[in-house]
Amino acid sequence: MMKIWLPLLLAAGCAGSDGGPGTDTGGYTISGRVATMTAARSAKPSTPRTVTHVMAVQPVSSSPIRTIAAVAADGTFSLSVTPGQPYVFVFVDSTAVGPDMAVAMFRANTLDTVSPQLAGHLDMGDVAVDPSTQTATASTSYDDMIAELGLDPAAAEYLGSVDDLSLRYANPDIDGNGVIDLVEGHQFGIDFHVRSNMRRGSAAGANFTVADMTDQFFPDSGPDVAVPVFNLTSAYAMYPSAMDSTVYIDATSMPPLQLLAHGAAYTVTVADGSTPGANTSFSGVGGAAPNSPMMSWGADYDLEHDAALELPGSGGSPATLAFTLGAIDTTLTFTNVVTRTKASLTAEGTIAIFTKLDTTGGTIASIDYNWMKLAGGAWTPATADEIAVVIGSSGGFMSFHVLPSWNNQVGVQIPATPSGTIPWTDAPVQPGQICGLAVSYDDKLGLRHFIGGADPNPGVTCTQ
Repeated sequence: MMKIWLPLLLAAGCAGSDGGPGTDTGGYTISGRVATMTAARSAKPSTPRTVTHVMAVQPVSSSPIRTIAAVAADGTFSLSVTPGQPYVFVFVDSTAVGPDMAVAMFRANTLDTVSPQLAGHLDMGDVAVDPSTQTATASTSYDDMIAELGLDPAAAEYLGSVDDLSLRYANPDIDGNGVIDLVEGHQFGIDFHVRSNMRRGSAAGANFTVADMTDQFFPDSGPDVAVPVFNLTSAYAMYPSAMDSTVYIDATSMPPLQLLAHGAAYTVTVADGSTPGANTSFSGVGGAAPNSPMMSWGADYDLEHDAALELPGSGGSPATLAFTLGAIDTTLTFTNVVTRTKASLTAEGTIAIFTKLDTTGGTIASIDYNWMKLAGGAWTPATADEIAVVIGSSGGFMSFHVLPSWNNQVGVQIPATPSGTIPWTDAPVQPGQICGLAVSYDDKLGLRHFIGGADPNPGVTCTQ
């Protein structure tokens, strides 16, 4: 499994994030005033907490972009973010340490993110902060808010149904040294790579093959409907190699890479005290190459072969994922990790790219694509507004491995538009020559999805 997926994972890096690490180009202003703190359960004044800053975190894949503003003596704040991106809005106490710095996260109905679509200004009004639930709410109404953000109501509803994972960046002090990471220029990230097979009719059906996308799309409804089976998910911590260049994956334990070395550790705790499922292995993404700016390693969850295994944070209670860098005695702590169960991922909300290999004379002439959304066990076309709020501007990526060698690889970028046709411009390829095929995209919430690919046709195998 890992030998197959790692090259595809690296190839999918072409569908990367919008903007550079630690920067924000601005264009949209968010302002308000921190009001009196109350406890929701009693409607009485809460235990006093200081709110010194407001931080906006853009949870794009591999490069969370952050911006921060101090809160004035009268409680007012104003900061600038970039239109077209979702942000987690965190009210910060810089006098605390680690996760305790996060006093509250902004929430409006089901939205855990603020996602302006055009340049402009949102005045949140008086913001009520409840440390007991870590929730901040604005006096500005929800309808007025999404109107000021330029969000289509249906797109806002969809975003709210899938943006829980963005809360994993709510901790302002991930390395736990008592200083806001953004203030000291520290860049940390955690990404989830979600891999799936597309099967015919049910989770027990056969995997689709390249023949099933040759001059036809996968079925989007009916008895043969394409069913995503989520087989492997990995949670990767990322940090600058200048901070620690130690390779923490023990290569002597492969295959698969199951052990950590040099004092590294990975721990998961769940807010409700329940016992999380154990990860099945560890793996690394990059970082071993000379002069790599970022190191990355993480935990793998084999969801297909362990029917009872679920991702941490999928049981209704947030999880905390901690990655210990043994060589420098530092632990990177990501709180408020909220994921989805396998059943939920398979039933609702998932976006996939359906593709069709158009052939002329037996060779690929072009590729048709449709962005599709899963709802109620059937697929419907994703709207332009839904794509805009969730999918990165780079769109998706389709990777082909072609006979005779696995290293003979070509790929095409898939635009972030609902549907279209892409001309084939590489050397001629017949569908029967494809020995590996993956379709992937990065969303704006920190997930890299491998969904929409297919197995080679029977008997087609590349040499290594």
